[in-house]
Amino acid sequence: MREKVTSVVESKLFERSIITVILVNAVVLGLETSQEIMNEYGHILEVLNYIFITIFVIEMLLKLYAYHFNYFRDGWNVFDFIIVFSSLIPTGGVFTGLRILRIFRVLRIPRLISGLKPLRKIVSSILRSLPGVAWTVLLMFIVYYVFAIIGIYLFSSDAPEKFGSLGTAFVTLFELMTLSSWQNVVIPLTEHNVWAWFYFLIFILAAAFILLNVILGIIVDSLDLQNKEEELEIIEAALEPDASKEEILQSEVLKLKVQLDQIITLMEHKEGEQR
Repeated sequence: MREKVTSVVESKLFERSIITVILVNAVVLGLETSQEIMNEYGHILEVLNYIFITIFVIEMLLKLYAYHFNYFRDGWNVFDFIIVFSSLIPTGGVFTGLRILRIFRVLRIPRLISGLKPLRKIVSSILRSLPGVAWTVLLMFIVYYVFAIIGIYLFSSDAPEKFGSLGTAFVTLFELMTLSSWQNVVIPLTEHNVWAWFYFLIFILAAAFILLNVILGIIVDSLDLQNKEEELEIIEAALEPDASKEEILQSEVLKLKVQLDQIITLMEHKEGEQR
């Protein structure tokens, strides 16, 4: 019996059905933000929400039955469990004061991440890159701190609303880093201080163009490493005695891809030498 349930929850049809329910649930949550729609169709949307919760609970119970405690060894399953459990918290009657918990319904939408493998891969890559990103963020904080202090000494008298304190200076520098309306900050101050252009130019180069690209590079490298690990897992699975034809075919395709990449790299290297 458990084997049949496992085959059901691992089937493509089951996975796609749950993803469809999550998408429809997301649409319903969006409709609930309109007071006009709620006044006219609120009772229908409430019934749909109960249906969604029931489907998610059934999905969770089926997986618990199929995997037992192994269900909680997968971080994505734990994520799904928390979201489904939060959906079961009542928000009416004696629990009316907890109606703020209805916001947890929105957390059902991120379940798309756990349901779609490409999204899981991206999120996993971001999580794996956090240690490297953390050091870069620390470096960015140091840069912010130094430039905030310099900015207060240079511009606090001319623009106290922008550089009147460390807090306002940090907010101003963050605005500059995102290049959002930077001219509203830079141009007025350059009219009163000859060092303004040099100060802002150095900061934007360091924060917006160098440090942000370093963070993006760390995440991209993590994603590339994860792709290679998955390819290695596919190749290793094809070497197992009970490997399926599909796994063997995937392994051969990956090997050809690696060889093709090596040929392209070699050709580019030779072209560079000829130039």
